[in-house]
Amino acid sequence: MNVTLRQLRAFTGVYRTRSITRAARELGITQSAASLLIQQLESQLGVKLFDRSTRSVRPTLAADEAVHAAERMLGDALGLSRRMRDLAQARAGRVAFVASAGAASALLPLVLAKFRETHPAIEIDMRDVAADDLVPRLIATDAEFAIGSVEGEFADMTIETLTRGRLSAIGRRTADFAARRSLTWDELAQLPTIAMRRATRIRVQIDQALGAQGKHLSPTYEVTLINTALAMTAQGLGLAILPATMLPADQFPTLIAKPLVRPAITRPVSLLQRQGRTLSPAAQAFVATARAVLAERSG
Repeated sequence: MNVTLRQLRAFTGVYRTRSITRAARELGITQSAASLLIQQLESQLGVKLFDRSTRSVRPTLAADEAVHAAERMLGDALGLSRRMRDLAQARAGRVAFVASAGAASALLPLVLAKFRETHPAIEIDMRDVAADDLVPRLIATDAEFAIGSVEGEFADMTIETLTRGRLSAIGRRTADFAARRSLTWDELAQLPTIAMRRATRIRVQIDQALGAQGKHLSPTYEVTLINTALAMTAQGLGLAILPATMLPADQFPTLIAKPLVRPAITRPVSLLQRQGRTLSPAAQAFVATARAVLAERSG
């Protein structure tokens, strides 16, 4: 039995108006078409829904029993249609994604705030993870995409650079430090420094770039988390060696970044997606916001 929405609309229209003519007019179809839809529905259900005469259309007991179910089905269909329309236009839905801890702390709060302004009804599920867990978590979970720093290529994955950050010396806003345009790595070696541990991706990139020029980084402190390095720098324990994009100015207003040169090293923050997977409309809207906001943060 394949009852159609057109048949249900004709049935509820005739039931409510007690007239095939008026129901047909409301539905925008001919009287004969409305009559045919009722006949088809009666045939499929195996019951008579209306007693017809030349002067009236009277619902049967079966129609009285069926009308509430028919109205509920039409309401469900209308609700589904509206929900799908909202999802298609990114007015509703859910965005689940993975973000490296550094990006989640320094870059994404502004993206989230901008997105919330324009898409207040969309649910956000951001999972902040260590940088090394970014790709494994994207592969193993229902996350639609990931945002963070990665190196190399990954099978069945597309990578798009959203912004680039210059490796910088981050220090307190003193008169001497604020006056510097930049620091060389040789100058940095004479000062107390805070770097990420050797096993981290950012440290591997630094060590490789310096090693290619016969240089070596010997920091005063090594840490695992970016926020730890920034908090220690805020206490005057040394200059943190991080991309300038990883400094959230609102969280650490006393700190400023000065680019490191000779060599200059940049580190990308990228969008990762599984190949062959279409992002939901809500996720597409979030990614568009991230592109716009992070493009302004390159430095």
